[in-house]
Formats: sequence, structure tokens, C-alpha cells
Amino acid sequence: MACDSDVLGMRDKAMISIYYGCGLRRNEGLNLDVNDILFNKNLVYVRKGKNYKERYVPMAEGVKEELQNYVDYARPTLMKAPVQALFLTVKGNRIGSNAMAERLQMLKEKAEINKEAGLHALRHSIATHLLQSGMELDKIKRFLGHSSLESTQIYTHLKYEQCG
Repeated sequence: MACDSDVLGMRDKAMISIYYGCGLRRNEGLNLDVNDILFNKNLVYVRKGKNYKERYVPMAEGVKEELQNYVDYARPTLMKAPVQALFLTVKGNRIGSNAMAERLQMLKEKAEINKEAGLHALRHSIATHLLQSGMELDKIKRFLGHSSLESTQIYTHLKYEQCG
């Protein structure tokens, strides 16, 4: 794996896990606070979704493990003062969009992945994988926080054909 075993590597694993495993938009992940991770219920509370919509997203066991590992061991090391932000920089601040994108790019290079892909590609990937595993399109729509089925079909790389 491209992620190291140090505190930043633990943070990076948690970030990639939650973006892919929960299908989050970039800003949804950036705005997460520690209290938004409901470990006891295996849920992530997205407070600041698109158009200010809120939703609960199920958290798979693997995502939960990566987040728990980060929150218990790495995050306290990064935290310089009390802060609610989930993902922190080495200075102890909430990580920004550019820093997160740069970190993903660095991990892609380290893993020798030459495809063009960003955080949003992880969202597309989970939607496609859920569909391939048999999940109904309407459930994927709710999971991603879409208001229209057409958006979900784009994410799952389906061609939308109107009947009639």
C-alpha cells in the first residue's frame, strides 16, 4: 500500500477509506468533525452535504477500522489544540481541499498509478462497485445523497434511456 505507517499514513488511509467507502463529496469529507463519526452505529453523519442537505451514510467495517485507528492513535499526535475537525494537518488545523488533493496525488505517484483520478473518482468508483454487487439504483442514490436518479446513473456509468 502507498500509505506509510506513520501518523500521516494513518490519516491518509482513513481519508481514502471514508471517501471511497462512504462515497463522500470532497467538501463533505473536508467538513467532517470527529463527532460526525458514529462508531457505535457504524454511521457517518454528513452535516454539510450539497445544497446543505444532511444524511447518514453507513460505514463498512474496514472504513470503521481505519477511522478508529486514525482517531485513536494518529489524530491525537496531529492535534496541537482542541479542535473538532476530523482530518488534521501536521500543524493541527483542518486539512484543506488543496492539501488533500496534493496528498492523493503523492499517493498515486508512490503507488505508480498513472491514471487521472482525484477524490471524486473514488465516489464514482464506489457507486459503480455497489451497482455491480447488486445494490438497487435507488439505494445507491440515497447513499450518495443525490436528489435525482439521473445523477446516480451518471455516477454508475449507465446510459439513461427514457421510456416512451
